[in-house]
Amino acid sequence: MTPVVSIVGKSGAGKTVLIERVITEFKRRGYRIAAVKHSPGSIDVDKPGKDSWTFAEAGSDAVVVSSPDKLVLIKSVDHDPNLEEILHIVGVEFDLVLVEGFRKGKAPKIEVHRKEFGEDLLCSTKELSAIVTDGLVDTDVPQFRLTDTQAVADFIEENFILESEGDTFLFVNGRQVVMKPFVKDIIAKVLVAMISTLKGVGNIRNLDISIRDKARSTGGLSRSPEHGEGASEVSPSEE
Repeated sequence: MTPVVSIVGKSGAGKTVLIERVITEFKRRGYRIAAVKHSPGSIDVDKPGKDSWTFAEAGSDAVVVSSPDKLVLIKSVDHDPNLEEILHIVGVEFDLVLVEGFRKGKAPKIEVHRKEFGEDLLCSTKELSAIVTDGLVDTDVPQFRLTDTQAVADFIEENFILESEGDTFLFVNGRQVVMKPFVKDIIAKVLVAMISTLKGVGNIRNLDISIRDKARSTGGLSRSPEHGEGASEVSPSEE
């Protein structure tokens, strides 16, 4: 899985500014970076009158807008997605995902702290990998100055990017299913071994498989290929 680091901190501490600077530094080093921001309230990124807004108003559950240089997905959800679900959508072609927020998530956390907000931290020191501060916090957790972007980037690079290992994740109906380590190991080894034998596959760095159960998703109605059901879709009943 792509390494993920959550930048947390009290409102106004400077999380966004730190992420912006770290992204710039990592891009200078040649890394591919993705950024995720969690909003506690509703968000509205589309404008009334635009075609994408019209599609959504008509009832589309997801709208994708694509151009030669950008791809935008607007998707309705029935719950506040956790970080793993979001990363599943983001994809695996990045070297690092920087997250603003998700304090309760499982990703490693770096807290931005300002002494003007008091000595208390937002997270317990047991949860933190590092602290970025304009003062000094009484803890053994590694600390960096707010202005020392290079040192923060070095810490993330050495501890997360260069030390990252592969992992296996299962999503059913868009939601992650937690698996025990030995189950992950079996699934990964079997799938990689089988797919490695296919012509033209080459070295496998990442592997994504999507299976759609056509009978259940269409209420049991069968549709012929000319009506839009491509032969590339594989369902368990057709294997």
